[in-house]
Amino acid sequence: MEKCELTPLTNMRSLLIALAKAMNLINPNMQHHHEQTAYISYQIGYEMGLRGDDLNYAVYAALLHDIGAVVSPETPTVENIQEHEKEIAIIGANMIRDLEGFGEIAEIIEASQNTYVEDDNALAGCERRDVYMDIAQAVHVADFVTSLIDPQERILNQVKQINEAVTAGRNTEFSPKAVDAYLRLSEREYTWMDVALNPSFLLIFTGKIRNVSLEETVKLTRFMSRIIDFRSSFTAMHSAGVAASARELARLVGMTKEECLMMEIAGNLHDVGKLAVPNEILEKPGKLTDEEFNIVKEHPYYTRLILMDVDGFERIANWAGFHHEKLNGNGYPFHLAAEQLDLGARIMAVADIFSAITEVRPYRAGMTREQAVAVLKGNVEAGAICGRVVELLEAHYDEIDNAREMESRKAGQRYFESLKYRA
Repeated sequence: MEKCELTPLTNMRSLLIALAKAMNLINPNMQHHHEQTAYISYQIGYEMGLRGDDLNYAVYAALLHDIGAVVSPETPTVENIQEHEKEIAIIGANMIRDLEGFGEIAEIIEASQNTYVEDDNALAGCERRDVYMDIAQAVHVADFVTSLIDPQERILNQVKQINEAVTAGRNTEFSPKAVDAYLRLSEREYTWMDVALNPSFLLIFTGKIRNVSLEETVKLTRFMSRIIDFRSSFTAMHSAGVAASARELARLVGMTKEECLMMEIAGNLHDVGKLAVPNEILEKPGKLTDEEFNIVKEHPYYTRLILMDVDGFERIANWAGFHHEKLNGNGYPFHLAAEQLDLGARIMAVADIFSAITEVRPYRAGMTREQAVAVLKGNVEAGAICGRVVELLEAHYDEIDNAREMESRKAGQRYFESLKYRA
């Protein structure tokens, strides 16, 4: 990946750690699977002679290799991911292929679920095919190894059985080079202790951590919003609409260009905590039970928790995490008062409501202008949201709604294109 020349907002390490934590929310039983796979992939790659950016690719591809599973209507498990691993790899590769700087990683992900005997046709025409196939095989072995680990058993007592399973796949499932590298690695007890204790795998990078500019962060978080929204047709366009609405409102209220982009980032990620909410609740068209709504109430907390650990995201984390707070203190989950909610948080709350009521859902049409304005004004009268922001939205309704509609349509198109690759 090329070095970013613009002023950095954050770095790739922070963003990937946040992504790993977000993906872990989908299924608590898969906690740390992606970090473990990335850690082992990195170590196998190093044993195979990979260095620099190639080691980074091994981590990125391992971390992202299962992202295709998020568009499945089923909750991802190790078992159903293994059953459909090739289809999931294709979906994941297509999700990131058009993301700047991730084209090579997309190809590696797609190849990472090939058996060794299938690799003759993989990455045909690629100038660095041999290197990328080594990376793909490192990911493949690492993914297999982590799928065999039983968290309830002492890790060192499992090594012999895991080694036998990997060795049995030599020359058929796995390349000899990757197997030999793994076996050398497996002799070091500390490696297994790292895996068992949930390593902060990105901290072992030997190279310089790549900085990420504000503009590039917008693009990367737009991609991350796909992971959040593509789990359900009910939410497939929501984050894109919120991000566009928040960005336009921020511009109209007089925020700086940098703050407007930060608002867009917050909109892209405001629902990252919803990865912890089961699909059957997300897709329930009727009224939620009290117990179901209690689960929904958790998601802004998770959003803020994840984003607070991203370097440079302090304000963004608050704007995104406070989107269900109300000026009268009756929001959730923090029940903040008006004086604790700055302009960015107030804009995000309005953008979220506006997008939710105007976007088309499978079970209903979006509200008309008159209906939407009436709902927003009703919330202002109840003391829930900012009247100044709502007045601004009403005065520039068509401009903001057109921006929301355009970005929502793009997101919807990407979502329905992803359906072609579902298993």
